[in-house]
Amino acid sequence: MSPNQFQVKASFAGQQRASNARLSLGTHELTIHTSKGSDNNTTTAQVPYSCIYGYEAPNDKAVIAEQDRNKAVVVVHYVAFNGPNLRNPSAAKRTTAQFLFERTEDADRFTQTARDLGAFPKPRRILLLVNPNGGVGKAKRISDTVVKPMLQHSGLTVKEQYTEYGRHAVDIAAKVDLDEVDSLVVVSGDGVLHEVINGLLSRPDWDRARNTSIGIVPAGSGNAIAASLGIVSQFVATLAAIRGETSKLDIFSLSQLNRPRIYSMLSFSWGMMADADIESDNYRWLGPLRFDVAGFIRMIRLRRYSGKVYVLPPKYEQTPSTTEQQLTPPQSPSHKREPESRFQHLLDSNTKEPPKPWSLIPNMPFYSMLLLLNCPNVGETIFFTNTIRFNDGIMRLWYSAETRFWKILMPFLFDQQNGKMVERDLMKDLECGGILIVPGVEGKPDDPSTHTAIDPNWIISPSAKSQGIYQKPGLFDVDGEVMPTARTLIEIHPSLMNILVPEWWYHKDDDNTTARAHESAVIQATKTQQKVCSTFGGVSVVATAVAVVAAAVFLSVNGHSPVDFLQSTLHL
Repeated sequence: MSPNQFQVKASFAGQQRASNARLSLGTHELTIHTSKGSDNNTTTAQVPYSCIYGYEAPNDKAVIAEQDRNKAVVVVHYVAFNGPNLRNPSAAKRTTAQFLFERTEDADRFTQTARDLGAFPKPRRILLLVNPNGGVGKAKRISDTVVKPMLQHSGLTVKEQYTEYGRHAVDIAAKVDLDEVDSLVVVSGDGVLHEVINGLLSRPDWDRARNTSIGIVPAGSGNAIAASLGIVSQFVATLAAIRGETSKLDIFSLSQLNRPRIYSMLSFSWGMMADADIESDNYRWLGPLRFDVAGFIRMIRLRRYSGKVYVLPPKYEQTPSTTEQQLTPPQSPSHKREPESRFQHLLDSNTKEPPKPWSLIPNMPFYSMLLLLNCPNVGETIFFTNTIRFNDGIMRLWYSAETRFWKILMPFLFDQQNGKMVERDLMKDLECGGILIVPGVEGKPDDPSTHTAIDPNWIISPSAKSQGIYQKPGLFDVDGEVMPTARTLIEIHPSLMNILVPEWWYHKDDDNTTARAHESAVIQATKTQQKVCSTFGGVSVVATAVAVVAAAVFLSVNGHSPVDFLQSTLHL
């Protein structure tokens, strides 16, 4: 028997007992082989795709048979997957195994070996942020039934806090004692994770705070970050939080003159997608389907957005100009007030055209949609493209001037979950290292009195002028949050933060075959899921139509007729 194998008596979840079991300990995983029956008729049960999240040596031995009372006991808590489709929420099952060793020395050797190999979680300190109002209000239930019961046996130090108001997570992250926290884990959607990132990076000690790992247990409406990491099951998300393996995460910073910088880990959009995302808040009670409803409505009533967009080649390096040095006071590398900005001088309105190598995306003369993404998924149910990596140091920008309803509808109808939304010539795309957006109109979306046309001559289309589009600045959407429509500089900060990831994303070395096998299983399961979604993509349209009708009926209870509701919605 190898040093990483142990002979024990075992029972699983207090039911199945094996008088002759063998444990195989490997990196991050425990494989259990049990044998039952006579020597001539032996059956073997194996538990593959398992991941330990905790262990204990119980003081109460009442559950142990009388003849085993003097033996050493170790109880292991783990998640077992009943198949290779690790993305399937129903594939994960939380369970336990009770092992009886003949001698205390054997139990101690087993425990120490498990620690050395990383099969047992390393001690860490977690601040758990639960947003009870996120999504459709399911975060508290997920935390109470899945997250906290698993954390209870993990051996980790856990403190739980509920968010009580908008942007509360920003305040929490900005004030948390970093000496007492190793990870900030959100039980909510992408919005609260966005707040945590902005809170950490707004601190005076942001350069230290950015090393605090962040994680998410999907409990919101969108859950784009979790979906991009292969996390659909709350069991898997909690495993990632407990195990503590991390991957680097690129961060975007968005700067506007005389306003605080905003940081994004997911997306920036302007145009149809931004409007649909923000307006979907009116249908939060629909859950993830709210995005389909809002998107469908916005396709029917398309808008146009004038402006100029300049891009910088990816991974471009340059020496700061004299102007930039004047606008950005010199700072010691160890005392920077915020992540470095190399092009802050471009926010000056006197800078009419950015110098080379910045280049202008052709003004068409308007955009119907513009989207910057850092992850493959736009939402839990929208797999945008498989060409994006969230830690490659490159920004990927998609844009379009398309206004034909059927042309926009097709990819949203058939390609929401197969990663091919950009393959129908709806949107052009490019890689870049920086973006400068100069909208044709500046202003706050909810305050018409602030709307100011930058240069009416930019709007060269007679049809656009006849519609008076320069009176509508549109929405700037950052990770689902609205920011003022104004001259905006977007810069990428490669690998600025650390995000907690599932086991199969982590490769400690080339010999980590288990992690690679898990990752291959996820990829294969995703491909299978894509084929199914491509075949039955039309179902989403039916669901959207039903949801629109349901919304009309729902609001009619409050005194609005369905017809009035639909008419007012189409003219938002």
